[in-house]
Amino acid sequence: MARKQIESGIQRDIVRYIKTVIPNSVVIAIPNGARRTANGYAANAVAGLLPGAPDLVIALPEGKVLWMEVKAPKGRVSDNQILVHGLLNAAGHSCVVVRSIDDVRHAFSFLKIKTREIT
Repeated sequence: MARKQIESGIQRDIVRYIKTVIPNSVVIAIPNGARRTANGYAANAVAGLLPGAPDLVIALPEGKVLWMEVKAPKGRVSDNQILVHGLLNAAGHSCVVVRSIDDVRHAFSFLKIKTREIT
């Protein structure tokens, strides 16, 4: 199975998990994984797409926002992703890389985000 298919399945499971444990959250997927043309441009380029933007943005209760980059178990974070994650962190946002639901649980616990599992 291709890495993108693995990441897609992990992302789907993570979104379901978040909606289960924080039902009043808003989870938005950012479609930045566009196919590239020969000159390196996204085939479906749209104004506002940002190379390196995390896969998910989660609007949480109490005005909190969490950004998540979903990776396959052996997937690596790109240079663009490292740059954007740093910009988000510098702006006061939390941005995490997750590879499983257990990683999401750990992030929620570390960031003290209340869920139906963590109070």
